[in-house]
Amino acid sequence: MNILVVSAHPDDEVLGLGGTLARHVQQHDVVYPAIFADASQVRYSEEKRKDLKSACVKSCAELGAQPPEFLGFPDQKLDTYSQIDLTKAIEALIVKYHCEVVYTHHFGDMNRDHQLLHEATLVATRPKPGGIVQRVLSYSVPSSTEWAPYFAGRSFVPNWFVDIATTLPQKIRALAHYSSETPPYPHPRSLEAVENQAKFWGSSVGFEYAEPFMLMRNLVVL
Repeated sequence: MNILVVSAHPDDEVLGLGGTLARHVQQHDVVYPAIFADASQVRYSEEKRKDLKSACVKSCAELGAQPPEFLGFPDQKLDTYSQIDLTKAIEALIVKYHCEVVYTHHFGDMNRDHQLLHEATLVATRPKPGGIVQRVLSYSVPSSTEWAPYFAGRSFVPNWFVDIATTLPQKIRALAHYSSETPPYPHPRSLEAVENQAKFWGSSVGFEYAEPFMLMRNLVVL
């Protein structure tokens, strides 16, 4: 299967589902990471932006994914674009790579870029007759998902779990390329905290380590 990963920023792809992407690659699926808001002019200098893109390329290679595609939207400014602009960009990627599975951000994240990409993904993957996409899942990003207020209907309540016991070391190695984005423990993006999160979600479903998702849509033909 071909897998599209819709991510707002470099590092979301590995923080949210690095172990799962490595599992896909083990199963001979082809993973296409797409980084939308990589033109970081709000928080980072141009030099830092280049460093993050380089780290993303190395991270994706570590996971066995295809080289990331950088869409060039500005960081923290996706709300200056109409939804149709984001939707068309996602639709083009789905058609270009013929993706049957799409991963996107959780709709309740504190980060506005994440929210907007979730909404655009659901529009881009609406189940029209003859559509390509069979499954849509949303993922959690440490320091964005769990930092959002817990409101009914917007909290991250996973109902899909992937056993990443065999790929967690690969995820940690991939994440380590983002040295500037992995502060020391107990920050939730620290390497130790990311491993602890995988252990927590794994123990909640009988796995040693797991990554959690919310299933948005699953089309099955019996």
